[in-house]
Amino acid sequence: MDNRNKTILIVDDEDYTCTLIRKLLGGKGYNVIVAKNGNEAIETFQETAADVVLLDQRMPGLSGLQVLEKLKSLESNVAVIMMTGFGTVEEAVTAMRLGAFHYITKPFNNLDEVELLIERALKEKLLEDENRYLRDRLDRGLSFEGVVGKSKAMVEIMDLVKKVAPLHSTILVHGETGTGKELLAKTIHQNSERADKKFIAINCGALTESLLESSLFGFEKGAFTGAVKTTPGYFEEADGGTIFLDEITGTSLKLQTSLLRVLQEKEFSRIGETARRKTDFRLIAASNDDMEKEVAEGRFREDLFYRINVIPLNLPPLRERKDDIPFLANYFLKQMNNKLGKSVGPFSLETIELMEEYDWKGNVREMENLVERVVALKQGDKIEPYDLPPHLFKERIQSIPASIHSDLPFQEAKDHFEKLYLEEILKKTNGNISKASEITGIKRQNLYIKINRHGLRRNEA
Repeated sequence: MDNRNKTILIVDDEDYTCTLIRKLLGGKGYNVIVAKNGNEAIETFQETAADVVLLDQRMPGLSGLQVLEKLKSLESNVAVIMMTGFGTVEEAVTAMRLGAFHYITKPFNNLDEVELLIERALKEKLLEDENRYLRDRLDRGLSFEGVVGKSKAMVEIMDLVKKVAPLHSTILVHGETGTGKELLAKTIHQNSERADKKFIAINCGALTESLLESSLFGFEKGAFTGAVKTTPGYFEEADGGTIFLDEITGTSLKLQTSLLRVLQEKEFSRIGETARRKTDFRLIAASNDDMEKEVAEGRFREDLFYRINVIPLNLPPLRERKDDIPFLANYFLKQMNNKLGKSVGPFSLETIELMEEYDWKGNVREMENLVERVVALKQGDKIEPYDLPPHLFKERIQSIPASIHSDLPFQEAKDHFEKLYLEEILKKTNGNISKASEITGIKRQNLYIKINRHGLRRNEA
């Protein structure tokens, strides 16, 4: 355990006790902070989020038990060791019920026991942090099932994932926006030896350079304007786990240099400190840009590109793997029914066919959003084409004019197109006039007239 990453807060109004413990723990590499009373302790903890608190029971102002209760309300997982020279069984029991990790008396007969107690507290806190993370991950429904498909492209990708997931090699995922790059990265993480550690995803293109740098490296209190408390960065939090940097070409050349150094040396410093911190994370990077072009035009460091492009994975767009559309649609349907507490579906064959013909410029993410919209608005039963957004119809209808003979007089050609157009709309809406009116933008009364003139079937709904 790297003690430099651990902060110990000593809360005691006796200078002798504070000096003694600070000397002991400081010599072991811990970051030691002192507070002289309860209010100062609470304020300091809010700024530093200490890992372990050594808390005196009796102080001027707030009592140790009152401070303990407040600290636990701020961070339930903080390890608090109570200290007192006037301990009673009743006070010890109350402290333990409030969540204290242990209760020791002063003066300390054996400083080694104090150090061992702190080490044990840190280990138990680390275990609880990891368990809480795993519970949170399960609550969010992360699973391997999210990578869905039977197309040749997806089968090949999943075969490759099985081979590379157990390794520690850096991976570069390339794919259009919405193809599921982050989901693929999570799958790699969950199939690796790092699965019980954190997976942290950052969209580099969505953050300013300064915000991205402080998020990755962390910072010390006062390192810059607005740094009101010491904050660990993602390099620290992902130690032993995986960091996913999406849209990595959105980083500046300066930040690319810093990232390269971290990858090479496995060390970094928080902003505003000089000490070096060890870290061991696996990097999975992703981009929807042509990386080699970015390198050639000087926007991305060549040495960093070779560093992250150890194992390349290319995710094809959804339009190039149409076989996966029925599986994805049904996967999202089940997911959204669970999310919204509904039982909509299944998809009709005509609906699936229409979805297969659509271009899906937004890829898997667009389909997920579309299915959520359908489930949210529909009241059960089978999902028909007219339940889908109108823009899916318009793309298909663009092909209708090809069936019109160019040698027809204009008015006759216009009437012929109108009939074909309305036939297609009525077919896809099962004759639903309200839905047809919404899609076409034609008022209901005018639509009735056109349908009657062409002798087409209609539904009064």
